[in-house]
Amino acid sequence: MELIGDYTNLTRSGSKWKGLSPFSAEKTPSFFVDPDRGEYYCFSTAQGGDAIKFLMTRENLTFPEAVEKIAHRFGIALEYENSTHGIERSMRGVLFEIHEFARGFFRARFTEKSDVAARVRDYWTRERGFSLDVAEEFSIGFLPENGSRALIDALLEKHFPERAVATSGMFGNSAHPPVLRSRRLQFETRLIIPIRDVQGRVIAFSARKIPTITPQNQWEEAKYKNSSESEIFKKGQTLFNIDKAKETYTDLARKKNGEDLREIPFVLVEGQLDAIRCYISGIKSVVAGQGTGITLAQMQLLARYSNGLDCLLDADEAGMKAALRLAPIAFEAGLSLNFLHVPDGKDPDEFLRKNSAAAEEILQNRKSAIDFITDRFFGTGERLSSTRRQEALTEVYEILSAASSLVFRSEALMVLARKAGVERLMLERDFSTFLKKKEARKSGHEGTSPRFAERADGDSHPLTTLEEDVLLLALQHEAILLNLATYVPVEWIDTGNIAGRILNKILAECAEGSWKNARESLHELLDDDDAERSFVAALSVRADPSAGTAEPDELAWDCICRFCERHCSRERAKIAAAVAALPPDSPELGDWLMRDRKLRDLLKEYKTKKFDKNKEA
Repeated sequence: MELIGDYTNLTRSGSKWKGLSPFSAEKTPSFFVDPDRGEYYCFSTAQGGDAIKFLMTRENLTFPEAVEKIAHRFGIALEYENSTHGIERSMRGVLFEIHEFARGFFRARFTEKSDVAARVRDYWTRERGFSLDVAEEFSIGFLPENGSRALIDALLEKHFPERAVATSGMFGNSAHPPVLRSRRLQFETRLIIPIRDVQGRVIAFSARKIPTITPQNQWEEAKYKNSSESEIFKKGQTLFNIDKAKETYTDLARKKNGEDLREIPFVLVEGQLDAIRCYISGIKSVVAGQGTGITLAQMQLLARYSNGLDCLLDADEAGMKAALRLAPIAFEAGLSLNFLHVPDGKDPDEFLRKNSAAAEEILQNRKSAIDFITDRFFGTGERLSSTRRQEALTEVYEILSAASSLVFRSEALMVLARKAGVERLMLERDFSTFLKKKEARKSGHEGTSPRFAERADGDSHPLTTLEEDVLLLALQHEAILLNLATYVPVEWIDTGNIAGRILNKILAECAEGSWKNARESLHELLDDDDAERSFVAALSVRADPSAGTAEPDELAWDCICRFCERHCSRERAKIAAAVAALPPDSPELGDWLMRDRKLRDLLKEYKTKKFDKNKEA
């Protein structure tokens, strides 16, 4: 519970807990945790399992890495072994340690008593207008010229593997262990800003040129140099300051303020220094991209904590184009998007540095996404030709089509019709035609109904099977398992579906006397099959052990009768087909009719008799 609570807010729902999915953006909770079984299931992504499986999926960790993370989270000491049976130290864990060590190394160079460090601090305080306390809070660092060798030596002295150091991302993509000591970090003579993941772990660095300190021969290079992607750093999945910004939406803050904090939007800016300036000016939910285009993964990360996003990009042409590229991605993630405007067209850092108390002025200067988009295409006052107007409408349609909310689309089309000077009904028909053409261009877009799936022969059938119903009941009332194992032959169970395979395994264990209980025995049966584990997790969150008042024997017998009825029905259908194919005088006819009579008698017997409690398996 505590572990998963780090990723989503959970509330009690009967004997279980529920919350918004940590794996996808949603507004209606579909994620359930069963604390008694120690399992979760996410209905929006159809996956489930235990705490280790959760971390492996959510954080893209290996099994050893997930174990290490849980141990670290709860203060459990791990013992590492060299044998294949022990848990080996994970590469990801080593990379986190390398980055934390490097952060401390860079930070020490920033604070040391040297002439160059003093000039760097002077740049930070006088030219950038930040305090040394802010530098401490964000762990701002520096690496002097030719300082790479000292860092490499320090890392190797700490016994970090050369391969891990070389592939950490600080040396670009081409570093190899044999030449590690000759490598030069791309961060030398630059201001170094740590980039952290949502849990606050340093995963990369961004380094900015410093006037009078960064050599002239490097002045034509990029203003910022960032770590290359590594096993722990993916630019398209990371947002600067997300670790601090997400604290706005914690349970503790929610309880203090007594408000729905999901309605507080994130604020997206372009650069790290913009984000730091906004943060210290009171905009605590600020985040920044990584110098590349914003991705759906980044927007989905924000949607786990908030319903909204306020975009604060530069007011130049590049910023406007970036805003239009961002809009459909935010809509697809389900975020309510607005755009903020800095007075006088300045960038946020410059404006707030001179007006430190003006953060609220920026936040109040908000324009809805649809007003921003339509003004971009139709708010210039320019009279558009019919061809250009249709081209502009098509561009807006493309952006709006990413939104799944029909209410938002309807409101957006109303605004668009007014701005474009088009009759609303005509515009709605035009948009509908656009959507149909867009859908037609897609391949494999047809889905199945939520209640029925399509078979290979084209017939539909209910998604819930008898085996699934019985397995669900058996997990709720384990006392019925022995009777099921005694009276249900293996041929009555359809092992062609996943529920049947699991049920068959459990009943086999019961028949052999090896079954203890679900908590002790089930995981051993399913350890090697993720699909089966996920399926059981889904059942466990549906089950309620307190449900139902019938006696276990009655429940078991009802299940047995259902199996018998289905078995007899299927066999009699086969007999009917065989009889229909025989000539009237066939000598085989009597045998088939005798089989049919036995099946009818068997079904009658099972429906009328009670358990023989003395019968042995």
